Amino acid sequence: MVATKPTGGKPLSRPTHKKVTELPPGFSVIHSNRMEDLRRLAIQWVRRHPLAPLENEVFIVQSNGMAQWLKLALAEDDGCGISAAVSFQLPARFLWQAYGAVLGPEEIPSNSPYDKAPLKWRLLRLLKSLSNKKRFAAISRFLSDDPDSIKRYQLACHLADLYDQYQVYRADWLEDWTHGRDQLRNAHGKPDPLPFEQRWQAELWRLMQADMPDPVRHTDRSSLHRRFLKAAQALSERDHTLPRRIIVFGVGTLPGQTLEALHALSGHCQVLF
Repeated sequence: MVATKPTGGKPLSRPTHKKVTELPPGFSVIHSNRMEDLRRLAIQWVRRHPLAPLENEVFIVQSNGMAQWLKLALAEDDGCGISAAVSFQLPARFLWQAYGAVLGPEEIPSNSPYDKAPLKWRLLRLLKSLSNKKRFAAISRFLSDDPDSIKRYQLACHLADLYDQYQVYRADWLEDWTHGRDQLRNAHGKPDPLPFEQRWQAELWRLMQADMPDPVRHTDRSSLHRRFLKAAQALSERDHTLPRRIIVFGVGTLPGQTLEALHALSGHCQVLF
């Protein structure tokens, strides 16, 4: 069984053999209890509503394995007969490219200093200077017996991963911490005071931001996302670097940021989820 639930633009209907050149924008949710049925419908939609010859078909998938499964289906005789000009992207990578398309490449660094890898080395350096600061007593106790800096490196890796997750899933926390509000918002947006023993996390986030060069200080994903949503709502027409059609396939869960971004893009792009 395949069901469709349109939430914007024109509703999905049974594809016809008439080839179309215009793709109405909107956000359509298509759900089924069989992945094979969803794959068949997606390929039929691509086949019967083709893009321009030099235009890439964009799929957002959860894994490379899912991408390979779709490629094989596209290349089958009862599919499109060939798998070419198809771009398979993971959600985070697509979102970063969408930020650049809407905000402009000059606003988006090619390599974000807030990504896990560079953040790890920045934290490793900053942690070394925190041992004599009262606000970071918990970190000082943890690193008190670390002659070879192994514990400091492990903590830097763990914290880089933690702040990376905050940027995606708890951007509201980081926004509050940036503005000096040591609090945690719950699912309903109600703030609660940040427990005293955890306030070093907010202070460390502010230290990391202060340590960044001015041009990239506010390029963390949470800040970029807020700017992106405002810019996307103000768009009068689709930027040529944005795809006309975006197919999100086989993704079981997505961060709220990604769903918000897809919804914002659906005013100018056809989004099939």
